Amino acid sequence: MPVLLLSPRFSSDSIALATEASRLSWRVHRLHDRRPPARLAEEDLVFYGESLLADTIGKALGLALLEPAADSLSLLPAELVLRDVRFTSLGAARGERFPRFVKPADEKQFRASVYHSGAELPGSEVLEDSLPVLTAEPVRWLDEYRCFVLEGRVVTASPYAWKGEREEPSLAAFDLEAAKAFAAEVLARAGDSFPSAVVLDVGRIEGRGWAVVELNPAWSSGLYACDAAGVLRVLPRASGTSRTVASGDARWLRPLPDIEG
Repeated sequence: MPVLLLSPRFSSDSIALATEASRLSWRVHRLHDRRPPARLAEEDLVFYGESLLADTIGKALGLALLEPAADSLSLLPAELVLRDVRFTSLGAARGERFPRFVKPADEKQFRASVYHSGAELPGSEVLEDSLPVLTAEPVRWLDEYRCFVLEGRVVTASPYAWKGEREEPSLAAFDLEAAKAFAAEVLARAGDSFPSAVVLDVGRIEGRGWAVVELNPAWSSGLYACDAAGVLRVLPRASGTSRTVASGDARWLRPLPDIEG
């Protein structure tokens, strides 16, 4: 049976996954610090946690973590994103026409937000101009949904935002079936440009319609109201080990640094 490897940081998501994993007779190992026992490297590991932890322990444990390419969103057909999206550098983003939504392409080095001038972005004395970022035309999202995907199919999905807020007015306000249908359309048209296990976020843009919000690694994404059992179906492919990774997924592997000590 797999061993679900969890961060020392307790969260409602990790607790839900640990509870379901135990029900399935998986073993659960919650790390006490960032120095994992060497014996874990011999186990059939499935990782769920933050990216900084993954980078700290990943090489030592032979983790094989799948993540979408940083420029995936910008390469999708225009009719699937319904807004201008660009993959560029932080330095170049300062010269774009504002207002503009700007976010780091890989990590959370600065706040993803709508910026009204290049001067509001972190300066070169704070972050390197070469930092990859995604910029996008600002739009108003009516509702947003998280989909955990395995081999081109939505396994479990959940609403997570209403008019930009992480609050649910009522489940009746959402259309989860329509969200899953649109996600299936995206996967049918562009699924070969994503890892076989991934999180796909979709939503409705006011006055435009259904569009892809973004893509994220399944192993570090919040569950919201997604079914924990469904997420556990996705995680072994998304965050297994080098012994279990499928050959077709090699191009989606997160580069893991060598960290001493």
